[in-house]
Amino acid sequence: MTHSMEKNVRQTRFAIADLQKRIAVLEATREDLERQIRKLNDSVPEDEVEANATKEGYVAYGSYAKSVIARKENLRESLAAITDQASDLSADLRVALDALDSFERVRARQMAAKAEKAMARKAG
Repeated sequence: MTHSMEKNVRQTRFAIADLQKRIAVLEATREDLERQIRKLNDSVPEDEVEANATKEGYVAYGSYAKSVIARKENLRESLAAITDQASDLSADLRVALDALDSFERVRARQMAAKAEKAMARKAG
Protein backbone atom coordinates (compact mmCIF):
# COMPACT_ATOMS: atom_id res chain seq x y z
CA MET A 1 0.00 0.00 0.00
CA THR A 2 1.29 3.44 -0.84
CA HIS A 3 2.26 5.96 1.78
CA SER A 4 -0.56 8.32 0.79
CA MET A 5 -3.15 5.54 1.11
CA GLU A 6 -1.79 4.62 4.56
CA LYS A 7 -2.09 8.27 5.53
CA ASN A 8 -5.70 8.34 4.25
CA VAL A 9 -6.52 5.19 6.23
CA ARG A 10 -5.06 6.68 9.42
CA GLN A 11 -6.94 9.94 8.89
CA THR A 12 -10.18 8.09 8.21
CA ARG A 13 -9.77 5.92 11.31
CA PHE A 14 -9.08 9.04 13.36
CA ALA A 15 -12.19 10.71 11.91
CA ILE A 16 -14.27 7.62 12.71
CA ALA A 17 -13.05 7.55 16.31
CA ASP A 18 -13.73 11.27 16.68
CA LEU A 19 -17.24 10.97 15.23
CA GLN A 20 -18.01 8.00 17.50
CA LYS A 21 -16.91 10.00 20.56
CA ARG A 22 -18.97 13.00 19.53
CA ILE A 23 -22.04 10.85 18.93
CA ALA A 24 -21.58 9.21 22.34
CA VAL A 25 -21.42 12.63 24.01
CA LEU A 26 -24.58 13.73 22.22
CA GLU A 27 -26.36 10.51 23.20
CA ALA A 28 -25.37 10.98 26.85
CA THR A 29 -26.57 14.59 26.71
CA ARG A 30 -29.82 13.48 25.07
CA GLU A 31 -30.42 10.93 27.83
CA ASP A 32 -29.72 13.57 30.49
CA LEU A 33 -32.15 16.04 28.90
CA GLU A 34 -34.83 13.36 28.67
CA ARG A 35 -34.29 12.56 32.36
CA GLN A 36 -34.61 16.25 33.25
CA ILE A 37 -37.83 16.53 31.23
CA ARG A 38 -39.28 13.48 33.03
CA LYS A 39 -38.45 15.02 36.42
CA LEU A 40 -40.04 18.31 35.42
CA ASN A 41 -43.12 16.46 34.12
CA ASP A 42 -43.44 14.75 37.50
CA SER A 43 -43.42 18.17 39.13
CA VAL A 44 -45.65 19.95 36.59
CA PRO A 45 -47.43 17.58 34.20
CA GLU A 46 -49.37 20.38 32.50
CA ASP A 47 -48.18 22.12 29.34
CA GLU A 48 -50.19 25.27 30.07
CA VAL A 49 -51.10 26.89 33.38
CA GLU A 50 -52.63 30.19 34.33
CA ALA A 51 -50.31 32.46 36.28
CA ASN A 52 -52.76 32.56 39.18
CA ALA A 53 -53.31 28.77 39.29
CA THR A 54 -53.13 27.06 42.65
CA LYS A 55 -52.25 23.57 43.77
CA GLU A 56 -52.26 22.08 47.22
CA GLY A 57 -48.81 22.09 48.79
CA TYR A 58 -47.45 24.85 46.57
CA VAL A 59 -47.08 28.56 47.18
CA ALA A 60 -47.50 30.53 43.95
CA TYR A 61 -47.97 27.34 41.92
CA GLY A 62 -48.96 29.26 38.79
CA SER A 63 -45.68 31.17 38.61
CA TYR A 64 -43.68 28.06 39.48
CA ALA A 65 -45.55 25.98 36.88
CA LYS A 66 -45.04 28.60 34.18
CA SER A 67 -41.29 28.61 34.80
CA VAL A 68 -41.17 24.79 34.77
CA ILE A 69 -43.18 24.69 31.55
CA ALA A 70 -40.79 27.21 29.96
CA ARG A 71 -37.83 25.10 31.12
CA LYS A 72 -39.39 21.95 29.64
CA GLU A 73 -39.89 23.74 26.32
CA ASN A 74 -36.27 24.93 26.30
CA LEU A 75 -35.10 21.39 27.05
CA ARG A 76 -37.27 20.01 24.24
CA GLU A 77 -35.74 22.53 21.81
CA SER A 78 -32.25 21.54 22.95
CA LEU A 79 -33.21 17.89 22.58
CA ALA A 80 -34.38 18.50 19.01
CA ALA A 81 -31.12 20.28 18.18
CA ILE A 82 -29.08 17.44 19.68
CA THR A 83 -31.10 14.89 17.73
CA ASP A 84 -30.39 16.82 14.51
CA GLN A 85 -26.68 17.03 15.33
CA ALA A 86 -26.50 13.31 16.13
CA SER A 87 -28.26 12.51 12.87
CA ASP A 88 -25.79 14.65 10.90
CA LEU A 89 -22.82 13.05 12.67
CA SER A 90 -24.24 9.59 12.05
CA ALA A 91 -24.43 10.36 8.34
CA ASP A 92 -20.81 11.58 8.43
CA LEU A 93 -19.84 8.40 10.27
CA ARG A 94 -21.48 6.23 7.60
CA VAL A 95 -19.51 8.08 4.91
CA ALA A 96 -16.25 7.63 6.83
CA LEU A 97 -16.95 3.93 7.42
CA ASP A 98 -17.69 3.47 3.72
CA ALA A 99 -14.42 5.24 2.85
CA LEU A 100 -12.48 3.02 5.24
CA ASP A 101 -14.16 -0.05 3.76
CA SER A 102 -13.12 1.15 0.31
CA PHE A 103 -9.52 1.62 1.46
CA GLU A 104 -9.55 -1.86 2.99
CA ARG A 105 -10.83 -3.40 -0.25
CA VAL A 106 -8.10 -1.63 -2.23
CA ARG A 107 -5.53 -2.88 0.27
CA ALA A 108 -6.84 -6.44 -0.06
CA ARG A 109 -6.64 -6.24 -3.86
CA GLN A 110 -3.10 -4.90 -3.68
CA MET A 111 -2.04 -7.66 -1.30
CA ALA A 112 -3.65 -10.31 -3.52
CA ALA A 113 -1.85 -8.92 -6.59
CA LYS A 114 1.43 -8.92 -4.69
CA ALA A 115 0.87 -12.53 -3.59
CA GLU A 116 0.07 -13.57 -7.18
CA LYS A 117 3.29 -11.95 -8.42
CA ALA A 118 5.27 -13.75 -5.73
CA MET A 119 3.64 -17.07 -6.66
CA ALA A 120 4.35 -16.43 -10.34
CA ARG A 121 8.01 -15.75 -9.58
CA LYS A 122 8.30 -18.98 -7.58
CA ALA A 123 6.56 -20.95 -10.31
CA GLY A 124 8.54 -19.32 -13.12
